[in-house]
Amino acid sequence: MNKEKDLIILTSLVAIGVLVLGAVVSLLQSIQILPILILGIIFLVLILLQIYPKFNHITENLEKIVFFIVLGCIVISFIYLYNAI
Repeated sequence: MNKEKDLIILTSLVAIGVLVLGAVVSLLQSIQILPILILGIIFLVLILLQIYPKFNHITENLEKIVFFIVLGCIVISFIYLYNAI
């Protein structure tokens, strides 16, 4: 993924969008979304580190782990926020 800098830029923009959306939701509605914001920051850092060849393999493996953690947090957040009263 070292030569695909345009893909890195686009995925970084997606991660920035997750950060902005997570921050807005955390501030306006509920602080329960804060873990998604924190994991989004970690995800953005891992994406940006893929530019360097030394970190490329390490960040790809860590990115997969963090992706599933973020996905799990999103699922748990939706279940917790929209449960029946």
